[in-house]
This record gives sequence, C-alpha cells and structure tokens, in this order.
Amino acid sequence: MSLETDEIKTRLNIVDLIGEYVQLQKAGSSWKARCPFHNEKTPSFTVSEEKQFWHCFGCGKGGDAFAFLMEIEGLEFREVLENLAERTGVTLPKYQGEKSSVDGNKLREILELATKFYEKQLWEGSGKKKILKYLQERGLNEETIREFRLGYAPDGWRNILDFLKERGYDVKDILKTGLIIEKDGRTKHYDRFRDRIIFPICDVQGRVMGYSARVAPGGDETQAKYVNTPETEIYHKGNVLYGIDKAKLEIKEKDEVLLVEGNMDVIASYQAGIKNTVAVSGTALTTEQLKLIGRYTDNIKMFFDMDEAGQKASKKSSELAFENEMNVSVVKITEGKDAADAVKENPETFLSAVQEALPAMEYFLQQELLKRSKNNIVDKKKIIGELSGLINSFSNKIEKEYWIKELADRLDVSEEILFDTFNNLNKNNFQETPNKSVENGVLKNEVFGQDRLKNIQLEIMGLVLANSELWKEVAEKKQDEIKKYFSNQKIVDVILNKGIEMNFNFERLLEILEDENQKKFLREQCFDNLEKEKDATIDDKRLELEQYFIELKRENKREATKKIIEQIKEAEKKGDKKEVEKLAQELMKISGQHF
Repeated sequence: MSLETDEIKTRLNIVDLIGEYVQLQKAGSSWKARCPFHNEKTPSFTVSEEKQFWHCFGCGKGGDAFAFLMEIEGLEFREVLENLAERTGVTLPKYQGEKSSVDGNKLREILELATKFYEKQLWEGSGKKKILKYLQERGLNEETIREFRLGYAPDGWRNILDFLKERGYDVKDILKTGLIIEKDGRTKHYDRFRDRIIFPICDVQGRVMGYSARVAPGGDETQAKYVNTPETEIYHKGNVLYGIDKAKLEIKEKDEVLLVEGNMDVIASYQAGIKNTVAVSGTALTTEQLKLIGRYTDNIKMFFDMDEAGQKASKKSSELAFENEMNVSVVKITEGKDAADAVKENPETFLSAVQEALPAMEYFLQQELLKRSKNNIVDKKKIIGELSGLINSFSNKIEKEYWIKELADRLDVSEEILFDTFNNLNKNNFQETPNKSVENGVLKNEVFGQDRLKNIQLEIMGLVLANSELWKEVAEKKQDEIKKYFSNQKIVDVILNKGIEMNFNFERLLEILEDENQKKFLREQCFDNLEKEKDATIDDKRLELEQYFIELKRENKREATKKIIEQIKEAEKKGDKKEVEKLAQELMKISGQHF
C-alpha cells in the first residue's frame, strides 16, 4: 500500500489538512498553533510544510498526515487511508482482507436501513403514542431523540425480516447482523427485537453496528429488560462505547470523559450539556474500551448507579483503569439512582456533582471511613483489605506510594507496615521494572555519556536529519568518524544504515520506525534544527557540520585522555609500574594525535 500512501501524501498538503482542525500561523519556515492534543497557552505544535509532518514539543506527539487524522479522529490506519484516498482522488487496490471488508459494508448497509425502519416506526408507526410519550416522560426532548436515532421495534415475529427481504437482502446476510434469530436448523427465522425501544450503537465514525433494545413500557416484563445484538463480524461488545461517535471530539477538547452505565444515562447527560459522555454497553468495563477512551483522554470521571452493584462495578472499573495508568474520579449524587434520574430530578445539581468529582482513591477511602471506625482494629484491617485491590492496581509507583502514605496517615498506621501488607497481598506489583524511558529511547542523556559529547552528537544528528543532501554526504564521507566517535549505536544505525535504506528521506525513516520514543526524539531534533538554521544556506550548514566533527574528535580525545590519567593514578596506587608504563605510552600516543 506504500505507493498509494505516497501518492496521497503527494496530492495532500498537510497544512491544509491540519488547518481544518486548528488555527495555524506562519512562523519562519514552519507553521505553529496551540496543540489540539493537550492544553497549553504558548503554541508548541509545529507543522513543516516542506517535510510534510507535524510535532508538538509540549506533549511529544507527531507524525505525518495519517498520524494526525488517526490521533484527532481516533481512527484506525485503514479508515484514515480510505478517508484521505477519497479526499485526494486516489484509487485504492483490493487487499487481502477485501472480502471481509465487503461483508462488513453489506452488514452496515443492512443495519443503516434497519435503523431507518425503527425510526419510522417510532415517529410515524405504532410507537408514535406509547413510546414517544415514555421517552418524553423520561425527560428527553424531540431533538435529542432524533440525534441519537432512537426507534421502536413493533411487536411481531417478522417485521424487520420481511422489510429487508422485500428490499432484496439475503436471509444469510440479515442473520449476520444479529437482527434475526435462526430456528429449527436454518429453516425458520424470526426478529430478535420485538416490542422494544431501539438504541442504535455506533462505531467512532457514527456507523451503526448493533443495538441495545429495551422492553417497551407495558410490554412483557418477564423477558429481559434489555436485549443486545450478539457478537457479529462488526460488533464486539467489549470494544464498544455507547455514544463515542458523538462524544469523541468533546472528550478530546475537555481532556476528560464521563463514563456511565446505561444508554439513557448517556443521552440524558448529553442533553444536559455534558456531551463528553459514553457508556459501557452491556458489559463490565474492558481493557479494549479503556484503549478506545485513551485515544482521546487519560482522564475518566466515573458515574455508575449509586446502588451496591453500581458501586462495586465502579470500584472494579477504577482498578482496571489504574492498571492502564488512567486518572479516575468518581461522581457522587444524593438524588436519583442513575445519571438519567439525576438529570431529570435536577440538572444543575448533577452538573455540579460532575464538576466536583473526587479522585477515585479519595472517594473509596471516604466511603470506607464512613462505614467503619479507624479506631477499631478489626475495622482498620477491613478498610485496608477493601482498598488493597485499588492500591495494588496502580501501575504508576508514584501514585501507589502517595496513596499508601495517605492511607497510613488516615488510619494511624506506619507506612512500613502498610508497604509490607500490600507487598504480601500482591508481590508482583512491587517488582522492579526496567526504566522504559531509557531502555526504549534512542537517546536519553544517560546513553550519551558526557553532556558535551552528547550535545555535539545531537547537533550533527539534527543537521543531517533536516537536510537530505548533508545526510547523504555524511553517510558517504564520514562513515568511519560516525562509527568511531558516536557512542550510541542506535544513532549510528539511523544516520548510516537507515539513512541509506530510506534514501535519506526523513519522512520515510519515521514510517519504518516502530518505537514511538525514537520517533518523538528524531522529530524534535529535526524541528529544532529547522528553526535554528532557517536563514542559513547549505554551504553555511556544511561548514557548521565540519566544525562539529572537529569538535567531536577533540572531545573524544579529551575524554580518552581523562580516562587514561585516572587509570594511571589507580595503577600508581597499586604500585603496578608495568601498567603505569603501558598507560603512559597510550597517553603519549593520544597526545600526539592532531585534530
């Protein structure tokens, strides 16, 4: 697919694309804006029209046009590819998963038509009086009902089946959507949703992929209150968040999400003005749902039902969020059982409760202290036991240590005892993990050795990455010096091996790198140099580069000399005359070298 992506990039101006989302201002050879991915007052988001990529020096995110659209819209690569191909008029070839894609498109087509059928039944059919009245009594206005495309599945066994068959759809395809149920060994089929209020569930692009269907008021209450679409080719309930299509941009803008339990909670909150609201859809919160939230924010305000089951779910969900390094707050209300009831009772009170949400650990600690006495040893042990799951869920050690200290202070227990207690409860959580920022980065300070050497190497790297002509010259003429004097082999690999492989094209280099830390670092070096050298000619840069190589050799000589002098002192302490003589010869040899 690389030919097509290259063609798209050729036809697309990244400044035009990003300019649709943020207000860009010219700044030298680049464009700048306040970053759309984090809050900032001073613009640190930079776009290079020449290089056709972007980078934020504040949050470290960056990439090409594809990366921007994936980040801002929360889309997968294939979805962005199709979007930009349509925008630029590039025809995409079929790929190996094309059959699956075609099937998925057919299922979405069927579901879209079914949604329109259910909507019509609500507004013009048998649901017009009974169901609309119920929804309005629940506090929803007409605009909201239409925006969320609520509908009604009339009573009867073959309403949607016959409707779709009459329009030419095959039963086997209708079956794949989950709209109908198979009976008697594939010979009979009937509607899954009968006399139910329909809540369409959409993906991040707003395409219907399934339904949650509530029993109609006055309907058969012996049946399940809610019936959901089963797992299908395009619907996987553990990956779905109800309302994400409408909430995603608001979540990104506010940098937080309100996570609730039910569909009505989402709709009522949205109508009340809290448009960054989503719900788990017929399942406990999953890691995949957290990853979906993580596309837009790391901050979750959680409001589950105030009954015992809802509070347990809130606690378990908080533990999972802590494991994934999300920041969680809990909303507490005194009126109403759920968000929909709370909004109906008093919208302003609910809005205040959301704004005043407590950090999850603080919330659950307060709840435990209300139920039990910290002065009673039995209660004290129970409090610690109840909070142990939350404490041990923190993957961030700073947060974990903070809350252990806080708990020790509140319970009048020594920190050491609490650390031991939690260590015994979950030893694995206290095992030392590698320092990923050092392990994965090309290029934290530690891997360079001395600061002076590090800075020289960074200046050389920035110059070559920002100038393909200089990059090629360095790879061809300075190979020996790069290999000899650069202390970090990953930098050597980037400048020499990957440079040659990618024909000294920086954008192509970023495409083949998988490590996000490396990409971030390299973008920063390139942008730094583009800004510093914007008025310099290529000859100026060539002379500057040559001077850096001279300084690099001198600095390496200085470091080598310093090292040998230290070794001579050590040998003299030990009385090792032979070693002193040998080192002295090495020192003379180094001192005689000219740079």
